[in-house]
Amino acid sequence: MGSVTKQPREPHAQRSVPAHSLAQVEPDHAGEFIPRPFSLTSAELGGLTATLANEPTHVRAWVRYPAIAEHVQALALAWTPRAVYVEWEDGGIHRAWIWAPAVERAAPSQSAATPTPPRQHEKVVTVRDTRPLVELVNAQLAQIGAEFVTAMAQPAGPFAAIVFGTIEDHGVRLEFFTAPLTSACAVHLFDMTAKKILTEWVTTPTFATAIETYPWDLAINTLFSREPNEDG
Repeated sequence: MGSVTKQPREPHAQRSVPAHSLAQVEPDHAGEFIPRPFSLTSAELGGLTATLANEPTHVRAWVRYPAIAEHVQALALAWTPRAVYVEWEDGGIHRAWIWAPAVERAAPSQSAATPTPPRQHEKVVTVRDTRPLVELVNAQLAQIGAEFVTAMAQPAGPFAAIVFGTIEDHGVRLEFFTAPLTSACAVHLFDMTAKKILTEWVTTPTFATAIETYPWDLAINTLFSREPNEDG
C-alpha cells in the first residue's frame, strides 16, 4: 500500500493519558487519622486510556468512604468509558477515580444541601451498535485504499465497545466510546502489536462525525510504518 498524505490535526483534539497514571490525591493531615475515600484500583480502571478535560467540568459525585457515601460538589478532570477522575474540597484537596454512573453534571452554584441520586448515563454503546459503525469506518478507509476486517466485538463497560480485526494482516482494534459527562462520541484505532493508540481521537456530538473527522490517513501511515522486526 502506498504512502498516505497526512492532513492537519483537528484543533479540538483532547489529550489522553493512561488512566492509572492519575493517582489518588489526599490532603496532608499531619499524622492525624482521617478516613480516606475509596478510589478505583488499576485493575478496576481496566488499563484504559483517560481523556483529560480541556476545562474541568462541574459535577455532583457520590464518593464512598469506609462507612458512608457522600454526595459532593466536584470537578471532573478526566474520564474513561467507565470511570471519572474527580477533585473536591473537604479539609483539603481530594482526587479519586469513581464509577461513571455515580457522577452527573451540575451547575457550579448547585447547593450541596439538595443532593440528587446518581443516574445512569443515557448514551451507551453496545456490541450491536458496532456493526453500522464499522461500515462507516470502512467507508472512510476505502478512500485511502484500506479495509478493516472484523474478527469479533465485545463490550467495554456501559459507554464503550471494542471491535477486534485486521487491516492488511495487521492486528488492530477499533474502540468506540462516549464521554460519560458530555455524551460526546469518539473512536480510535489501536495497534495490537505495538500496544498503542495510533493517533489521538477527537470528541464530537455523534459517532458519524467522530468517524468522519478521525485522521485515518495518519493512523494507517503509523500502522504501516512499523519496522518488520516490530511484528516479531
